[in-house]
Amino acid sequence: MGIAERRKREKLERKQTILKAALSVYEAEGYLATTMEKIAERAELSKATLYLYFKTKDEIFVHVIGANLRNFSELLEDLYRRRINIGEPLLESFWDVFKQYYDDNPVAFQLTLYYYQREMIRYLSVPLRKVLYRSGSKNVKIMHKIAEYGVNKGLFKKCNPKTLAEVIWTSFLGIILLENSKTVISQKTHMNITRDLAMGILRQGIEKVTDK
Repeated sequence: MGIAERRKREKLERKQTILKAALSVYEAEGYLATTMEKIAERAELSKATLYLYFKTKDEIFVHVIGANLRNFSELLEDLYRRRINIGEPLLESFWDVFKQYYDDNPVAFQLTLYYYQREMIRYLSVPLRKVLYRSGSKNVKIMHKIAEYGVNKGLFKKCNPKTLAEVIWTSFLGIILLENSKTVISQKTHMNITRDLAMGILRQGIEKVTDK
């Protein structure tokens, strides 16, 4: 490996260290208490070195979110590729993708939800806002395609597939928001039970009943 390649690899590794450190500080202290100083300390870097890579904590967090949403995109694309083989359990497989996306990295998931709040989006610079829009809109389009396939193949009841995809997705998001709030307030959660119950209710309302 040449010097240039080694430096490039080291730069990428340091960037990943910064992203992990930022997420760790966010998990421990929340958004408002997270500072560039704390991120630098957690990453074991000087502030000057940190600023060579990122200028603000929002820039760091948007990079974290971008990577998280790319992982989500891969899960959705894999589901869409397998849609024919999946057949009737498409809705349950759709829901399972959401569960896997959350379970793979709950902290990054929560950070993503935080940044997609109306006030946060308004607060961000235009370039960072565009990054969030591009990342989020790509995943929404794949969800629309999955729902459209389900409707067209008679797996789901006849309805607007875009609206249907958003109903399923926002149902999942609502559960996550509620259960995470309960965890903070009362140190109790019924995450798995609630997600499973919601899936059963959605199945009754969305899946098309066929004669056996």
